[in-house]
Amino acid sequence: MVQHSDYTSDLIFDSLAIRSTATQTSLVADCRGFQARTIIIENGLNQLVTFQIQKCRTGDFAKPIDIGASFDVAASSNDYRSLDVYFPFVRITATCTIAPTTGTLTVSLEKIY
Repeated sequence: MVQHSDYTSDLIFDSLAIRSTATQTSLVADCRGFQARTIIIENGLNQLVTFQIQKCRTGDFAKPIDIGASFDVAASSNDYRSLDVYFPFVRITATCTIAPTTGTLTVSLEKIY
């Protein structure tokens, strides 16, 4: 976690080298006490990745709820999503239809007090 005086950043996928089509689940980000939240995606993989943002009232994600529809991020590109709904805990899943052979995936959650 990177922390500054007015915002903090949680690294929820840290240079993950995906090499399969299995769904990958990020670390859980604790959003309690933060006003604005933006997910920053750096897809350095050589394949498109489909993401689904999930929220939960508890950190164990026993009953996750999808936030909106899933979305794609092209190979070797960056994107972001701002969250306009509040839930205490957030995570993201990443799935490749074709197994990547090179690159890594990095996703962070930027949070403003």
